[in-house]
Amino acid sequence: MTEEIVKYGDDKIQYNREKTFLSTIERLASNPDVDVAKIKQFMEMEEHVLDRNAAQAFNAAMTKAQNKIELVIAKSKNEQTHSTYADLKAVLLSAKPVYTAEGFSLMFYEGDTTKENHKRVCVDIMHEMGHTKQRYGDFAIQTTGIAGKSMMTQIHGEGSAFSYGRRYLTCMIFNIPTGDDDDGNAAGEIQYITDAMQKEINDLIKSTKADKAKVLKYLKSESVEKILLSDYGKAKVAFEAKAKTEKKTEREPGDDDK
Repeated sequence: MTEEIVKYGDDKIQYNREKTFLSTIERLASNPDVDVAKIKQFMEMEEHVLDRNAAQAFNAAMTKAQNKIELVIAKSKNEQTHSTYADLKAVLLSAKPVYTAEGFSLMFYEGDTTKENHKRVCVDIMHEMGHTKQRYGDFAIQTTGIAGKSMMTQIHGEGSAFSYGRRYLTCMIFNIPTGDDDDGNAAGEIQYITDAMQKEINDLIKSTKADKAKVLKYLKSESVEKILLSDYGKAKVAFEAKAKTEKKTEREPGDDDK
């Protein structure tokens, strides 16, 4: 069996890495020429080497896992935002067999957050060689839809936020391509105007005799249904300005008659 020579200052100790760690410690402890301080140094060095090897194995396995995980097709539809996304089940069906084969496992749990009405989702990324990394994210708890109507209970909202967090973190950890435009449900990233707002915009286009194509171009939207909720106020201001201009123009002939 091959042995290494481990050097501590001016002293040299034979150390066989093919033997178990405990038997090596036992051998060192039984040697009267090796004091407790040197055994402690040896243990610290061994721990450092093991940590380094585990981190290297973690990184190598992560590279292999990411190379093998394929695109997850976005098939689930969010009726609130009219967008498609890859749900947690689809992500796990695609990724879990790959990352577990490379020695990874994920443990999710809740953490404390300072953000109001948010849930912190934490995950330990564990590798079979002993290296672990932690990641976390804060995800909004949503119980109402875009129109402000209740769509789920508080407990269901918290469950939805946790599920969204698991999917988001899993995709982030393994760099999983999903080919979606983000469901925007728990994260609240993509929100379109409601049906009532759509009707109001269409009515304003008719009443002001505005060019619909120009309105959509101004709002950078392909249709009234796809106008972002964040642009609703911008649209209302534009229509109000147009209406004021038209009223002013209509009053001018009457003023002249006086």
